[in-house]
Amino acid sequence: MLTVSLAHAATPTASQLEQFKKLPRAQQEQLARQYGVDLDRWIDSATSNNQQPAPSVPSRPERIGGSQAFLERALQQENTPSKTLEPFGYAFFDGEPTPMVAVHDLPLPNDYRVGPGDVLDIQVFGKENQAYQLKVKRDGYIHFPEYGPMQVADETFSKVREQIRTMFAERVIGVDVTVDISAMRTMQIYLAGEVKQPGAFTVSGLTTMTQALIASGGVKKTGSLRYIQLKRNGKVINTLDLYALLLNGDARNDVRLLKGDTLFVPTRGAQVKVDGEVLRPALYELKEKTSLIDILTMAGGSLPEGYLSSVSVKRVTESGVQPFSVDMRTPKGQAFTVKNGDAIHIAKSNEAFDNAVVVRGEVVRQGAYNFEPGMTVADVIKNRRDLKPSADLNYALVVREIDAERNIDVLQFKLGTALEQPSSSENLRLHKGDQIFVFNNGIDSQFWDETEIDQSESKNAQQNQMLSQQVTRIPLTANMPLSDTYTQQTKNQQSDTTTQQIRYAQQPEGGAPRVFIDPATGAEVQVQNVQNQTQLIKALTQNDEEGQPSHREQELKPIIERLKDQANIESNAAIVEVSGAVKYPGIYPLPTNATFQQLIEAAGGLTEAAYLGQAEITRRQVVDGRLTVRHYPVNVEKALNGEYQQFKINRQDRINIKTKPNWHKDNVIELQGEVRFPGVYAFERGETLKDVIERAGGLTEFAYPKGAVFSRERLKRQEEERLKMLNRQLKQEISSLALRRQTSSAQYTTSPSEALSIAEELQNAEAVGRMVISLPRALQGDDVANIMVESGDKLYVPPKNPVVSIMGEVQFTSNQLFEPSMTVSDYIESAGGTKQQADTDRIYVVRADGSVMMPNNSFWFSRNQKQLEPGDTIIVPIDTDYLDGLSTASTATQILYQMGIAWKAVND
Repeated sequence: MLTVSLAHAATPTASQLEQFKKLPRAQQEQLARQYGVDLDRWIDSATSNNQQPAPSVPSRPERIGGSQAFLERALQQENTPSKTLEPFGYAFFDGEPTPMVAVHDLPLPNDYRVGPGDVLDIQVFGKENQAYQLKVKRDGYIHFPEYGPMQVADETFSKVREQIRTMFAERVIGVDVTVDISAMRTMQIYLAGEVKQPGAFTVSGLTTMTQALIASGGVKKTGSLRYIQLKRNGKVINTLDLYALLLNGDARNDVRLLKGDTLFVPTRGAQVKVDGEVLRPALYELKEKTSLIDILTMAGGSLPEGYLSSVSVKRVTESGVQPFSVDMRTPKGQAFTVKNGDAIHIAKSNEAFDNAVVVRGEVVRQGAYNFEPGMTVADVIKNRRDLKPSADLNYALVVREIDAERNIDVLQFKLGTALEQPSSSENLRLHKGDQIFVFNNGIDSQFWDETEIDQSESKNAQQNQMLSQQVTRIPLTANMPLSDTYTQQTKNQQSDTTTQQIRYAQQPEGGAPRVFIDPATGAEVQVQNVQNQTQLIKALTQNDEEGQPSHREQELKPIIERLKDQANIESNAAIVEVSGAVKYPGIYPLPTNATFQQLIEAAGGLTEAAYLGQAEITRRQVVDGRLTVRHYPVNVEKALNGEYQQFKINRQDRINIKTKPNWHKDNVIELQGEVRFPGVYAFERGETLKDVIERAGGLTEFAYPKGAVFSRERLKRQEEERLKMLNRQLKQEISSLALRRQTSSAQYTTSPSEALSIAEELQNAEAVGRMVISLPRALQGDDVANIMVESGDKLYVPPKNPVVSIMGEVQFTSNQLFEPSMTVSDYIESAGGTKQQADTDRIYVVRADGSVMMPNNSFWFSRNQKQLEPGDTIIVPIDTDYLDGLSTASTATQILYQMGIAWKAVND
């Protein structure tokens, strides 16, 4: 029998030391006497070395021979994840070996059989007080000093306890006795077969079959979990089926081991594969004859979506794989016998709803509802409380499958009428499988139904909205008094996002409103006035012709796509297009027996711009094998009143609701500057600039009409497109230039990469849309100058400003007081004259009204030079061909040097 040596006891591990300290003092002294050591000295020595003595009873089975590294490698290999199904039950042994619980922590069972090596702790108290520590000898006896030997081996602990109590009761009067086991014997067992660590092990007397297997590393995947044998004296005395423990918690066959017992794990037996819609897909080991219902029970049963009417069983035979389809709903199918190697698959049931109708869209509870014969829309959607506030009550659809190919028909109805009048024809009778679609009415219910409003967030949102509507990017000027600079992001019609820098003028004391510089005209505009007027004009001039943004197109997309997919050579797709003055223009499904009024309701109804006198239906027809397009006029008012019932809407018709003649709600012009009543004015198409100014009270006495600045939105959009086109052309030219070869005489002054970066910056240049006009001639009624105004126009009439500006390549850029007698040359001289790199041949004057004048300074021909006026700007451009003196001298020296070499060569 293997025992723990004194050397081993003198060098315990840290865990052993902690375990030893938890033992009662009497048991510690007994162990010290057993191994012949001084208890106190040994504990002090072990503590200083961070070690502890080993108790006589091991905390877990100790393998005799071998190394722990072998177990760790085996566990690592067993724990490697696999994509295939794993055999069931072997995970029971995964992980590190679990140590046994110490004996003193467990109550001793009454059926424990006492054997040699056990130490009985007997306490006598009463008339006499005595303590006995008696070890069971090899012959099975314990020896009382006063009373002699007693046979206790192979007896249960309860019987030994009664036997000792009876002996003291017969021999000693007036005492009581308690019996316990203070030290349990160790014993040697053997593990053999398909275990991860076969060999001899030292275990305690309480170790069971499963504890020995778990603590020693477990069973290999090639071993059987259903036929684990316990052999004693060469005979099989017990067979352990771990499936009974794992599946049912039955541990009746998990018996305790005795000295010399052998646990033998044979190889795995028959095995089947179970996968699909089961709770525990895995490989299961068979035992004796097993039915299909037993295998499914092992796998935890079928999931709710499992299809049991046809369970697939594939069996490998000599002639190949033989498939079986077993109906598990019948007793015969449940009793189907499985065999080794069978592959059982539980397929998934059909996920399509059976005997149901489905509700989608703007309802409180979307999903499937149980169908009952005779059910109507009002039976599913009972009242308006079942609808979201954003539900459209005038337009809803029922999509119905009509054949085995799942082609659909569409039925249109008014949901509000169906709920309020259940007996009306709008309350459609449903069929099994119908889907009800409830659409959005375009109202932001999240805003209108919100009761708690964050005042700070609301204020910030209002300010941001005001800025985004009123302010565009403002170019920087040299003489603009600025105090604050803000940067914000706003959505533009032509681009996704642009960064806007808003520069406000100095705010006067007393809370006066801020002003900003309008980039289109250069006028100073008060923010407060612009806010009030712009908000009003925006509300009045909302463009109904383009419709309001909604979710309807996205909501209808699946239905439209399905209708398109089911079109064929015999029938077109059942769709129509509604355009023009309707709320939601777009493509709509053509409902069964559709009327003109239904399709107008589908598009959200007519807008106020709709012309009721006539609409147009465009129809494509095939006549004699040739596609023709015909147009049919329809009186909208009569059609909506039901007078066109005989006119049938066909598939792929296009209904165009025309707009009223001269319908324009957004015709506004903004007057700025020295106008008697500046602001935003609405006008009728055909009004002229003079008409609008007269309505604004005319000009003030401080106005300077010759310097008027006129901006037109249409020209601005055109300039933006032209700038984009020019930028593309510039990039193409730079790209082609990069492919050219450089020579010593032709080199790039600027690299193509730098030129491209400049082109990238140029694309950020913004169009102004300025148009040069002559306001004095327009006010006099000149037919050419008095232009018709358009929506989005801006007119800025500046005050008299007797200043002439000189800019460009002059010594000092400045603004000079206007003198009628001074010429262009005089003003340039007053600015210090031109710089050396100035291009004096291309000096030009930008008039206050935006026109350009070229001064008469040519040697070859003369131009009619007009007199300078207040507000003019003289521009002196740079000479791009200019070379400084050093470069010119260097070039001249090189030319002379080369001429000298050539002359020398000729003379030679």
